[in-house]
Parts: sequence; C-alpha cells; structure tokens
Amino acid sequence: MDTVFKLSPIALLVISHAASAAQEPVETIQVVGQQLAGVDSVITADDLDKQQAQDLNDIFRKDAEVSVGGSSGISQKIYVRGLEDTMLNISIDGAEQSGSLFHHQGRLSIEPELIKQVNVSAGAGRATNGPGALGGAIQFKTKDAHDLLSPTERFGALVKGGYYSNTNGYKVSTSLYGEVTDGLGLLASFSQVEGDNIEDGNGEEQPYTKTDQQMALIKLSGDINDKNYVSLSYDYRNDDNTRLNRPHFQPSFKNEPLAQETDRQTITANHVFRSGSYLNLDSSLYTTDNRIAHNDHPKWGTSDGTINTVGAKVFNTAHVGLHTLIAGVDYKKDKSEFETNYAGKQNHTEEGTVYGLFVQDDWQLTDALLLSAGARYDWYELTDNLDQEFDSSGFSPNVGINYQVTTGLELFASYSEAFRGQQIKELFIIDYAANAEDRGPERAKNTELGAKFAYSDFYAGITLFDSTIEDVVASDGSAYTNVGELVTKGLTAYIGYSIDQVNARLSYNQSNPELNGVPLSDEDSTLGTSIGDTWVLDVNYIANDELSLGWNARFVERLTDVADPTVHPEKPGYGVHDIYAQWIPLTEQDLTLTLSVKNVFDKYYFDHASYMAYIGSPIAQGYASAGRDVRFNVSYAF
Repeated sequence: MDTVFKLSPIALLVISHAASAAQEPVETIQVVGQQLAGVDSVITADDLDKQQAQDLNDIFRKDAEVSVGGSSGISQKIYVRGLEDTMLNISIDGAEQSGSLFHHQGRLSIEPELIKQVNVSAGAGRATNGPGALGGAIQFKTKDAHDLLSPTERFGALVKGGYYSNTNGYKVSTSLYGEVTDGLGLLASFSQVEGDNIEDGNGEEQPYTKTDQQMALIKLSGDINDKNYVSLSYDYRNDDNTRLNRPHFQPSFKNEPLAQETDRQTITANHVFRSGSYLNLDSSLYTTDNRIAHNDHPKWGTSDGTINTVGAKVFNTAHVGLHTLIAGVDYKKDKSEFETNYAGKQNHTEEGTVYGLFVQDDWQLTDALLLSAGARYDWYELTDNLDQEFDSSGFSPNVGINYQVTTGLELFASYSEAFRGQQIKELFIIDYAANAEDRGPERAKNTELGAKFAYSDFYAGITLFDSTIEDVVASDGSAYTNVGELVTKGLTAYIGYSIDQVNARLSYNQSNPELNGVPLSDEDSTLGTSIGDTWVLDVNYIANDELSLGWNARFVERLTDVADPTVHPEKPGYGVHDIYAQWIPLTEQDLTLTLSVKNVFDKYYFDHASYMAYIGSPIAQGYASAGRDVRFNVSYAF
C-alpha cells in the first residue's frame, strides 16, 4: 500500500507558523549553531554532561529523529527514522563499528563520559559517509587532552563521582592529561559504573539488568608542527554480568539467565597533513574487536564470538576557487569468529571486505547558491560460514542544492543513493544460519527537500524525505536473502526561539518504515521498527556564569498503524520529562555540581523502539523503560 504523510493538528500548527514567519520582513539574523555539511544534528559534550548521560538512550534523548530501544544498556539499539543501526555506518574517531552481535541485544557500546561530539546524518547522503550507509551515518568523536586543558595549563586531572537513584548505582572516573611536548597532549581516562536492577515506573524490578562496567581511553594527540597533526588512541569497554539469554525479553522457561561477557576495544591512528589550499591530507588506520560470550547455557553450552574489523581511509580536501573538493579511498575487512561447544566443539568464520573510491564537491556557484555533488564506487567480497563466495560492486551518486532566497531563508533539495554489497551476518547465528545462493546487493535511494529560516531570535526548519531500499536483506526464516522493498516516508521539523538567557526548541519527526507495504514491527530485527510521531521540547536557562537549568520533554504519539494487531499490539503514547541544574560555585570553574532527574513523574511506559509484546506468547514479552532516576554528580579539576 502507498504511504502518505499524516499530520496531527499540532504538527500542522508548527509548520504553518514557520511558513508564515518566512513571509515577514527580514532585518537581522542570529546564527544558531554551526551546520556541518551533510549533518542533520550535533550532540556536544556539554549536552551529555548536564544530563549526566549514562547510556545510548541518554545520548540521543533530545533528537526527535533518533530513538533508542532496550531498557538495559546491553540490549539498547539505535533507530534513525525507524531504521535500525545495522542499516547505518557508525564510527568512533573514524573507526567503523561493523556487523551485528546478536539480534536480541545491541551492537554498539560507548562511554558518554568520553564523547566530545556526535554527528547524526539521517538517510543515504554524502559519499564521505562511507560504504553501505543505507540509512545514514553516526560519527562519534572522543575527547583529547586539549579538550580538558585550560589555555594556561600544561598538566591537569579531573575526578568525577556520581550517584543514580533508580539502580542505587554509582559512577566514578579519573582523567589525567597534559602536554608531552608543545602541542602534543596525552589523555588517560578510566571509569567504573555499578548498579542494581533497573526499576520501571511501577516500581517493579527488571531482573538481570544489573550494571558492572569498566571503561578506558588513552589518547596521544596534537600538532607536532604547523603542518602535521597526529592522534593515536586506545578505547576499551567491558561489561560482564549475569543476564538473560535474550536480554530484551523478560524471564521465561525459554529465557534463562547465564553469565555473559561483552567487551570492545578499538585502536585508531590518525594523521593530518596541511599544506595550503590544495593539499590537506587525512589518513586513518584502525582495528576494532567486538566480543560477546555466553557461558554454560543449559542447552547450548558455551559460545564465544568476536567481530574483528580492520580498516583504513585516506582523503584529501582541496579548496580550489569556488570548490571544496574531497577525494579519497577507503578499505574495510570484517572477520567473524564464533566458537561453540554445542554438539562438540565447533568453529565458524565469515570474512567480508569492501574497497571504495569516493569524491565529493561543494561548489559555491554564487553567494546564494551552493551545489553539492559526489559519488563513490565500492567493491564487496564475502566468504560466508558455508564457504559460499559472493562479490558485487556498485556506484553511489548524490547531488544536492542549497539556495538562499533572502537573508535568513534557505531552501534545499537532494537526491542520494547508497550501494551495499553482501556482508557478514549476525555473529551469534553463523553456526547455523545460511545465505541464499542468490543473495544480492542492496541499494538505497533517498530524496529530501526542505527549508530553514532564521530571523532575529527565531529559527525554524522542515525536511521531507522519501527513502527506498531496494532488495533489502533479512532472514526469511530459512536463509538470509533479499526480502523486498523497504520504504520510509516522513518529515522532520523544528522551531526555536533564543532570547537573553533562555533558549527553547521544539522538534518533531514522523517516519513510516514499511517492508513491502507493511509497517515494520518489533519482529523485524536488523531492519527497524515503527515508532509513533515524536515531539521533543528542550528549554535551557542560563541564570549566570555559575548556574544553568534545563527541562527536556519527549512526547511520542500512540502508534495505531501496526503490521498485524492480532500479533503486535498498538503502542500507547507517552510523555517523559527530564530536568537538570548545573552549578559552578568557584570562579576558577574547577568544581562542578550537577543534579538531574530523568523521568521526573515516574512514568510507566514502553519506549516505541523497545520490544513490547507478542500477543499470546509467554516468551516474547519486553521490558518497560526505567522509572524516575535522580542523578547527582560532582566533578573537580586540578
């Protein structure tokens, strides 16, 4: 069936308000933020610090286009416009996080404490997003020594301690940083998080959701002279505990608790060579090991698997006249290794490789008109667990135009394609799951158009998108194969006002992902799920240099358009409120006290991105989201 845009009365009101404002006389402009090319939203370290971000849900709390499902951290998955993160390119300091560990839990782990910035690009886009970015890209950037050093310091330390009421948990971290030589800094950061079981809004504990995590980041980075920047980092995260075999489901006779081990370690080396307008060369080399182990399962025994990703990327940015031209090459090799002692010791492997060439040009045709065009060509090779060999190659073009109609009003439109060849399957099923012999590549086609407007203290924007992923790959019950066409149509909009010490922003997203005309459901793991229209209201007040306050509210409308109401129920709507207060009592700003409350009114609800329920099943019953969580954090730098 065809998908059409449906707008609630509130959505129509916001959009009509923005449209009418665009017709008013324009005199003065206030720039709100720095819009990066191809980036839809930016999340900063300051945002995460004020809300005392603990997991992926906290990181993306203010982004209406992004939802995070899974109550406990181990089972969280990211969805952008309803598409699961397996459809996106996700990287940490340029190191791509590949593959899928287990469809019952998440594949991404990162410590919010160490994040400098997160860039979210929704939908197939620029050639620089990397190979196979069918649903977009998310880029995490971690902090370095110079982010923590003041201009007059050469060495320093930062200690933090936090308490979380919902899990009666705590978090402690220590960071040491300093300049090894002029311009070259070293950061060593270590964190520990422990907490009891999560409680939902009804005060009910969620069994086997305890937290015991250790994180570390060691990073040497900086300018070694006026032309060369280098960075070498080691990022480690460990999370071991007794968990349910399917951690996003409640306990049942088929969902036993067992000891699990999960860890990730990423090593990244980056080099930038700058020499005038024509030669600005970026090079990166990385390796990531993402591991999960289930120990002594009562039926399956012990299983231990790792996805190792090795990659490299080299590109040059040249400023030639009115052009900013980026051209480069990238390479990535994924290797899955899975060992199980079920029915005798068995070892299974899969290897996938992709080589790419890309170019992206931003051409400032006039002061008012920017034309962006690019393309990439990728070659894929895969040897699967049954020694079947696949190879494919494809072209991914993109073109976009931005036109400044008048001061403050900008119109834009773009068309992008993304090609993804055959790649490794989910890690924890390669001991039995097969690929269809005729499994082919996937191709996304994404069209967007919209407008942005800023006048004095007011700003607004709207984007309409239509995305189609042809020959999308998923399991049909017997093998991984091309199952059809995944179409997502929708819009995102925002309206904001900034005056004196107050900034308020209301954002809205409607996404309707459908596979072969049927809305996605919670059963469509590795593809996505359907989420109700989402509203996010964010208000911040800077009282003075020492005190800032904030309120964030996330409202999700009831989801009535479900695949099969006899199997998956409609998803009830909900509204959740968070607040924070941050106080810097010392003029030197060495001591910071932060109080935040997540889910202020202790709302009992199921996040639409979390698995909810399978009607009539005693097994497939998900967890509600966490109830009220009062968080208090003290940090001191010296």
